[in-house]
Amino acid sequence: MIYAVGDIHGEAGALRALLEELPVQPSDLVVFLGDAINRGPDGCGCVEQILAFDRCRKVFLQGNHEEAMLMFLEEGAVTALTGMDAQPTLDAYAAAGYALTPGDLSSLPESHLRLYAQAYPWTLPFYITDDYIFTHAGWDLFRPLQMQNLGVLRWGKVTGQESPFWTQTVVRGHVPVPQVTFARRKQYIGVDTGCGLGGLLSAVALPTEEVYTARPASFRPDWYSRLRG
Repeated sequence: MIYAVGDIHGEAGALRALLEELPVQPSDLVVFLGDAINRGPDGCGCVEQILAFDRCRKVFLQGNHEEAMLMFLEEGAVTALTGMDAQPTLDAYAAAGYALTPGDLSSLPESHLRLYAQAYPWTLPFYITDDYIFTHAGWDLFRPLQMQNLGVLRWGKVTGQESPFWTQTVVRGHVPVPQVTFARRKQYIGVDTGCGLGGLLSAVALPTEEVYTARPASFRPDWYSRLRG
């Protein structure tokens, strides 16, 4: 069984509850679809939980929020965090004794840096099986693997349906939806259910398509209507 976990966005309590609920076996795989940080109160704690998770195999896909934080730390690009609601994550690291500093990779715990920079064997830009393509955000189904764009994987959309290259279903996060969405005609499953924006944290089991959720303290029933304005 594969369990795909949607965007977590700093909600460490919800992540803990969700991982406890998942009935994983040692032969299973948990794929974290990225964006563990920002928005919610404890991005540092979310990364710690992902690093510590050892009940089965795992994969973590770098999201656009991890990419932006890495740019902030590696290049000193303060503007990389503009609009990212990163202050709660910076505060969480500070509370843990790490004052994240622009242009200073050493201000981040080494184990966390390796996750952000995809330096572990299980930290990847995407993950592909016979039946599924796991990506943080986008995938161009009309392009072969060697022509996929990393920017699309972290920031884009799923495009190119009815492609000659891919029969797999894309499993993605990034775009908040009210509930796990099975878009059959568009060839994707959306697993970002607004955690960190007032929504639930969700995971989907594959191939059974059973959905698991955890409610963060920030949950608001009207979160999606508020987001849509």
